[in-house]
Amino acid sequence: MKLVFWTVFPNLHQRAWIDALRAAGCDVEVCYFGHYDAYRAALGWEEPAELPPQERRVGTLREALVAIPDYAERLIVLTGYAERIYWENLRFCEAHGVRWALLIEKTQGRLRSWPLRRRFARHVNRSAVAAFGLGPEAVDDLVRGWGVRRDKVAELAYVTPGALAPAKPRPHTGFRFVFAGAFSRRKAVDVLARAWAQAAPYLPGATLRVVGAGPLAAAFDGLPRVERYGVCPPERIHEALADCDCGVLPSRFDGWGMALAEYARAGLTLIATQTCGAAEPLIRPGRNGFIVPPEDVAALAQAMEDAPNLRPDPAPLSATDPDGCARCFLERLARPAPYAPPRHLLHVAAGCWQTGGGLSESLAETVLAQARQGLRVTLAFLGGQAEHPLVRACRRAGATVWVFPRSRPHAIYFSWAMSRALPRLVRRATQVHIHGCWTFPVWWAAAWARRFAVPCILSPCGSLGAASLTKGRLRKRLAWWCFDRRDLLGAAWLRAKSGAEADWLRGALGRRCPPIRVIPNGVDGALLDSVPAGPREKTFLYLGRLHPLKGLDLLTEAWAQSGLAREGWRLVVAGPADGAEAPRGPGVEALGPLYGADKARALKSAACLILPTRSENFGIVVAEALWCRTPVICTKGAPWQELGDFWVDVSAPALAEAMRRFAAMDAAAREARFAPLFEEARRRFAWPALARALAEG
Repeated sequence: MKLVFWTVFPNLHQRAWIDALRAAGCDVEVCYFGHYDAYRAALGWEEPAELPPQERRVGTLREALVAIPDYAERLIVLTGYAERIYWENLRFCEAHGVRWALLIEKTQGRLRSWPLRRRFARHVNRSAVAAFGLGPEAVDDLVRGWGVRRDKVAELAYVTPGALAPAKPRPHTGFRFVFAGAFSRRKAVDVLARAWAQAAPYLPGATLRVVGAGPLAAAFDGLPRVERYGVCPPERIHEALADCDCGVLPSRFDGWGMALAEYARAGLTLIATQTCGAAEPLIRPGRNGFIVPPEDVAALAQAMEDAPNLRPDPAPLSATDPDGCARCFLERLARPAPYAPPRHLLHVAAGCWQTGGGLSESLAETVLAQARQGLRVTLAFLGGQAEHPLVRACRRAGATVWVFPRSRPHAIYFSWAMSRALPRLVRRATQVHIHGCWTFPVWWAAAWARRFAVPCILSPCGSLGAASLTKGRLRKRLAWWCFDRRDLLGAAWLRAKSGAEADWLRGALGRRCPPIRVIPNGVDGALLDSVPAGPREKTFLYLGRLHPLKGLDLLTEAWAQSGLAREGWRLVVAGPADGAEAPRGPGVEALGPLYGADKARALKSAACLILPTRSENFGIVVAEALWCRTPVICTKGAPWQELGDFWVDVSAPALAEAMRRFAAMDAAAREARFAPLFEEARRRFAWPALARALAEG
């Protein structure tokens, strides 16, 4: 195949592209129409004194036609859209029936250039052979930002020149991070400096090497253990990376981010922001690196703290292999096919907080389970409260977590930052899972999912229960008719966590109700099983938020009526305060919130869990208790019919009578009574299968 490759100026990475095509048997002519700017000159880039054969500098299309006699017989490859010479080529190709293709990074998407991109896309759809995006972000930009048809686009990657360095053992002390690039706002060195200031105290002996120059060099002044390497030309960057362990690219925007490929080629672990085009092809989150939101200092600092526990992985570099890239390019030209984007799941909720109760816990465990299965998962919610402890585990497992600041009006959980960022996150997703109702994040995510035709799954999380609807009735009625009803009706399918919640949805939406799938919450069985079981104490355990809906007043009255305190029984109440007071009285012990191993230990030492709730769409704590082989007493406010005679009316006398019946049973009788439920819990609530079910289209 004969090609003409148009680009601005010679550089190491596009030359590798050209060499790969020539090695694949292509006859490639190259036309350069620009020169290095001051930005690249400051980074050590030097203009070549002499160009290789079949490469030349041209100022106009006319010069190229004179220099390349068979120009009209070749495939013309354009690598941009904004310069005049690209438009001259486009018009020439359309006028003379010359085949042409577009090869481009993700564009920055400025509003003023949007009309020009849309206009160029019309020409691509009409006459181009193909449009190649460098990375999935670039392909998505072509399809949804420019308007290029899916049957025209294909994904490629920049070729990474040089041999792959062997992986080195990664020391926990003496660990060296490296950043290579311009010290500019676009590269976010200010964010890197603040993140290093947070992470450095937790990384004794670690250093940060910064390679480059620029106007924000002062950002690193006064920081501990920062090593300034200076400017390094691209052809010698391997020398600066040779004794490093982890490469960091915190850019606010990078069409590709060649530094990331250089880090990977040098055998480093990788940290990059989600706005870098090379991040998704080169990083396997939680394995060889982390992908973090741009400008999120806390997330970047956590990634740096966790980086010494990872190991480099050369497998993703196959995406930038010269032979493979050239082969994909030529195969796509020969056999066009519609583009199928990689799976990318987005979860959106108002919050995932420590005091958020079952919703926050189940959301974090869903994201964690899907990330552990190797799926690309992003979680977006609002900050303002302490994160649920599992959110940190989500980041370690490879999920990208966006935390947006809240803005006024606080009542609907509004966020200006989320309003700007969420459209891009939804556009990149192949499935959007929205948790909850009545809040701005739910409405905004559903609106953009409709706009971009992304399949949307809504999980009301108990919001449509009768007890929930009585609180803020007028505000919720207004939100229902303005937003939530439309969002639920427009969902691809609805997730109910129990049969009772499925009935609530059918009652609220009627005959137009979308398909409903009953998928319960799961439990982190590995964590619960890691805590050894001890002797059971004469203890009834309440575990959950101290909220009026949880029926703590009923529990107080039932405990007093039962008289079990006189028989040596205790009532232990554990959970965060959320509008209700813990029970008081003889034999009552109030603890704070319990998480992780502490919660498992409490469940395994209690004789019985008790849930006196007035309204619950699932009750995750019941599933956790059954997993730990702990019997349960629950009111009919939660859908646990399988408990039989220990599923009681929502009243203090019914609770008291159930507690007395349970206390009268010996250990063998309790085990025989609940053993089938224990085995069923192991089958129904294991996260891997549930996470796969939630990820299905």
